[in-house]
Amino acid sequence: MTASLLIVGGTVIDPASNQENNLDIRISGDTIIEKGKSLKQSGDEIVIDAKGLWITPGFIDIHTHLRDLGQKDKEDISSGTKAAAAGGYTTIVAMANTLPPIDNSAILSLLLNRIAEHAQIEVLPVACVTKNMEGAELTNMSELADLGAIAFSDDGLPISNMAVLKRALEYAKLVNRPLISHAEDKDLACHGIIHEGVTSTKMGLKGIPSAAETAAIARELEIVRATHSPYHFTHVSCANSVNLIRQAKKDGLPVTADVTPHHITLTTDNITAFDTAYKMRPPLRESTDREALLLGIRDGTIDAIATDHAPHTSLEKAGTMDEASVGLIGLETAFSLCFETLVKTNYISRLHLIKLLTYGPAQVMNLPIPTLDSGYQANITIVDPDCNWNYDVQRGFSRSHNTPFHGRSMTSKIAMTIYNGTTVYKDDNIIDKRCL
Repeated sequence: MTASLLIVGGTVIDPASNQENNLDIRISGDTIIEKGKSLKQSGDEIVIDAKGLWITPGFIDIHTHLRDLGQKDKEDISSGTKAAAAGGYTTIVAMANTLPPIDNSAILSLLLNRIAEHAQIEVLPVACVTKNMEGAELTNMSELADLGAIAFSDDGLPISNMAVLKRALEYAKLVNRPLISHAEDKDLACHGIIHEGVTSTKMGLKGIPSAAETAAIARELEIVRATHSPYHFTHVSCANSVNLIRQAKKDGLPVTADVTPHHITLTTDNITAFDTAYKMRPPLRESTDREALLLGIRDGTIDAIATDHAPHTSLEKAGTMDEASVGLIGLETAFSLCFETLVKTNYISRLHLIKLLTYGPAQVMNLPIPTLDSGYQANITIVDPDCNWNYDVQRGFSRSHNTPFHGRSMTSKIAMTIYNGTTVYKDDNIIDKRCL
């Protein structure tokens, strides 16, 4: 299913206009050419009855690990973007800690060529802040930005040298690109496995204290205060981190933040003994931390929801908690988890959730604000908020299966994803019976 499509009777949710309306949308080629009420079929265009469904701008994930170039057994650009499309995403921001890392123009050019050849949706690459992610010597940020780097980050490794961070922020400001922080004090985290607390004590596992994150955020904020350069805190997990970022925003600092679906859904209480699917960085925290993240979402301290989709092979997750790789996949479950946690509970509105998945991420990355207005690119996500389904990771699009959500019953599902006017994902069980 490609161009010449009329979507009728759906609830159009568009954060760009801050509106929700029952409207029809007509797509021709890669563009939305008409939006209004009671639009009539033109010629042989396909008509979808979207009554009861949500029509939203395509989602944007600002924290995805695709593993291409050198770890295709985990994920590649094709499989990762198919998984993203199934999750409602039309744009993803690919992190730079690949093998080799994206720290020079030759490697970035190679990645951009592979994106052009294999991506099903838009992929915007991040480049490293420092060479080989060693936290010492800066990359050629100007050259990388000119080539197409959307942001800079050594995600997976914190920049501990504050003099290096200050120079990086100054250069990032010059090239008008945000820096993305993996805020972690390496000495405090020091080979920890899960959050430091009752659960880590019971399991006899080395813990990672909340201070490992909050101490890093506190000192990094002072560098932002000195440079006044845009800075983004990703996968925030602690109550005190939210408090620090909230105050920084009140002080007028140009900081933004995101949280992951797993950190607002799960806590240390959910960890099954020695199940490596629950090993992630930052780790799952206490219920008080989760509550603080939710409050940060509701009061606007948190700007976006990002998946931190981190694929690993079954072998890499098959060892002990000490040995297993860190991270979980999340592109295909993100919306449903957020819907259940935030909207189904009436904690925030559906408009606010869509804003966290579209408008907010676009602002963080200095991207054009996505909208469903006529004349704009046809990047559209269609959601069935009433669909009940069971997540089977074996039937997903990701090459990796490392998730604690396998077998979970969920409410709400992506019905269709349209990128540049082309259908890149369709749930046949939902859409086929609605084609008129």
